[in-house]
Amino acid sequence: MKPSILAATILLGCLAMPALAADRGTAEEAQAMVARAIALYDRDGEAAFTAMTLPNTEFVDRDLYIFVIGSENRVVAHGASLERIGLDVTTLIDDTGNPYGVALVEEATAEGAWVDYRREDPLSGLVEDKSSWVVRHDGYVFGCGIYRP
Repeated sequence: MKPSILAATILLGCLAMPALAADRGTAEEAQAMVARAIALYDRDGEAAFTAMTLPNTEFVDRDLYIFVIGSENRVVAHGASLERIGLDVTTLIDDTGNPYGVALVEEATAEGAWVDYRREDPLSGLVEDKSSWVVRHDGYVFGCGIYRP
């Protein structure tokens, strides 16, 4: 590769990195999204799950989206994937063998907890470290995850 092409490729990669970081949600934003989802559920009951699921985007912001786990550990709302509705989360295992779906259910508390795992990042297409803020509320687990650099 010619030096000028190599330099241009490196420069473009470096310029894209800040844009990628700007497209990331923060831990505080994930926690706020969960709190907002719980407030909507408290107001509207299970009907709120429609607002939290595609094609609705009220609970989607950049790489942040809400998910809700209900009875029998099944997804009842998901802001990024209709295919996840009805999924038994206890079947979810990351590329390191971590059964993170079980952790999402078991580690959720009324005060909230972070659960760490690895998942494909839709921005990079790579499997990346991720943490989800999960809160147990009224028999459901409300969650929102962030990708960590």
